Amino acid sequence: MRTLTAAILVAWTLVAVAAVPAIAQGLVGKAAPEITATYWLNSPALTLQGLRGKIVVVEFWATWCGPCRRSIPHLIELYKKYNPQGVVFIGLTDEPREKVEPFAKELEMIYAVGGGSTSSDAYGVRGIPRAFLVDTAGNVVWEGHPMDTAFATALEEQMKKTPPTLMKPEEQAAAVAALDKVEAAIKKEDYKTAAALLAAIAKPDADPGVKTRVAEVRKALVAAAEKRLEEAEKSLAAKDYFEASQALAEVSALAPGSDAAKKAKAWLKELQADEASRSAIEQGRRERDAAAVLAALDAGAPRMSPVAVLKALDGVAAKFPATRAGQAAADKAKAMRADSALMGKVQADAADKECKGWISMARSFIKAGMPDKAKPYLDQVLQKYPGTTYAEEAKELLGEMGK
Repeated sequence: MRTLTAAILVAWTLVAVAAVPAIAQGLVGKAAPEITATYWLNSPALTLQGLRGKIVVVEFWATWCGPCRRSIPHLIELYKKYNPQGVVFIGLTDEPREKVEPFAKELEMIYAVGGGSTSSDAYGVRGIPRAFLVDTAGNVVWEGHPMDTAFATALEEQMKKTPPTLMKPEEQAAAVAALDKVEAAIKKEDYKTAAALLAAIAKPDADPGVKTRVAEVRKALVAAAEKRLEEAEKSLAAKDYFEASQALAEVSALAPGSDAAKKAKAWLKELQADEASRSAIEQGRRERDAAAVLAALDAGAPRMSPVAVLKALDGVAAKFPATRAGQAAADKAKAMRADSALMGKVQADAADKECKGWISMARSFIKAGMPDKAKPYLDQVLQKYPGTTYAEEAKELLGEMGK
């Protein structure tokens, strides 16, 4: 009985393999039917419509199929060779995830696998494995057993006949425009901007022309990173640890993965491990931040009232003590307070602001029929700013309230 069962299995396998060449080439020259799957491994959900411009290999298989198992390593090798050139490999099976996923991991299937698929009927599949070669326009140009030598030949010929588009036209245009900006930034020696723009380019190695330009600008950024590394080394020798840390961080941003970036990362790690250098770096950050805040204040001061400027200077001095900019802010505030004419203006501005607010509140309470709540505001005006026009206005309101 055991011998008979084995014989039946062997016979079935032979029939599955033998049946493939016998099937008529029914789809060659026709549009490939759209594919479906209920789940995907190694890939987001794929459609042939979304893959227009690519050459696509659609292969039907199953975990229980011996010839399928033997063909998978061959498909993996083809994938490694052709996928970087724009060929998409898709393996479709009708089996559930719990059966397919461990099988795919065991055989190291690195191409897209769609499971729970019903597409085999649309493709007229009667025996597996069965492969279909779809050109960039979405038409089937070859079908047969994936181990057939004609398959690899057809794939190579199709690559020459209709090479896949590695980038969509709009992607290529965006990449070219970004590279123009990168090169312009490099000419200005604005390497930070150049590196940021380069990092944002999608699929930088997908198009030959784009890939060549990317390699050129990366070379320029590596050179800039190496120069910055030399500057960092000089700062380290001078024990200017903050400047050194800034330069080292910039090296990593300019040329990630380069030898210069690896060295910079190691040096930064050493700086952070040392308490003295770590403290110096933190102080450098405070000095930088304080200087930036004070510079912004100096730039905006002509458009600010003296009261606002004085308040802002006091704020910088309080927030950044023990920094050069913080001390400079304190000195400027002191000089302002020593200027009697200016302080007179400051006090007038303060009076104007306070009195307007107090009188406005008082009027609101009077209008609401709550004079008892209005009186304290008017009293403040009289007590703090007697002899001013605001005091006269407060007296008039108090008089009206007493009637």
